[in-house]
Amino acid sequence: MSGGQGQHDDPLDRLAAEEDWSRRAKAVENQVARERRMPSLRPARTPRPRRDREPRGGISLIFVALVVVMLVSAVAAWTGVGHPSLVVFFFVLSGWLVTLCLHEFSHALTAHRGGDHTVAEKGYLRLDPRKYGHPVLTLLLPMLWLLIGGLPLPGGAVMIESHRLRNRFRDALVSAAGPAVNIVASVVLLAAVALGGPAFLNWDAPHLTFWAGLTFLAYLQVATAILNLLPVPGLDGYGMIEPYLSPGARHAGNKIKPFGILIVFALLYFPLARGLFGDATVFFLDVSGVPRELAAYGNYLFQFWKSW
Repeated sequence: MSGGQGQHDDPLDRLAAEEDWSRRAKAVENQVARERRMPSLRPARTPRPRRDREPRGGISLIFVALVVVMLVSAVAAWTGVGHPSLVVFFFVLSGWLVTLCLHEFSHALTAHRGGDHTVAEKGYLRLDPRKYGHPVLTLLLPMLWLLIGGLPLPGGAVMIESHRLRNRFRDALVSAAGPAVNIVASVVLLAAVALGGPAFLNWDAPHLTFWAGLTFLAYLQVATAILNLLPVPGLDGYGMIEPYLSPGARHAGNKIKPFGILIVFALLYFPLARGLFGDATVFFLDVSGVPRELAAYGNYLFQFWKSW
């Protein structure tokens, strides 16, 4: 038995018998130490390519261009430079598009404050009209109706993820934020005309082209606010009461939402509905002391092609 134990081959004995065992052990220790240090030298996450990132900050250059066109055309209307009809056309159209962007931006900003931070990733906070809804149904169609009929159909739409909002009040507040922009714009523009513009349509009044265009733009803001506050599914007026409706009513409203703007378009096609809407809009002009004839002249200048 004693002779067999003496011949037992222990791996540790063989390792100790080697002359460079300590050097090899040191090399292994160094390798392990290097591997442990490697993660601290590497980035925590691999950044996405720049082209995959959605810009979340800043203002769209398209919006800046619209503001510049609005200001330049306003100065031209005030100073009498250029053809009055063309000047008013660019002034009113650019001003309406600016408020359209602010309308949708207000929706998005309120939603962002209320808990839906996806609006930043969708580009809604950049005041870019290309981001606000379908290019035909929510932008081109209302613009055509404005050009042809002189009435601003509700345009633009931001996709809000309501389940991310904190409560029903926040949900209703998101819908109310858009018309609030048009109401504020209406008050400011009507006050400016009432305080600085002519008391009646006087052809010899100074800066008549400017005041006519500004009054028509104010008229459009009042009309936009009224249209958006209609309780039609898909419009802001319905969105303000939707969070408080029963599940069955909300389900029915969801089926109508895609056609809401078309419903409004069809209603305004009938003279009775169009007349009632026009009377409601003019009512606010009369209350503010702004002559309705001045708005009518601004509309005449805006639709310059009708006089050709």
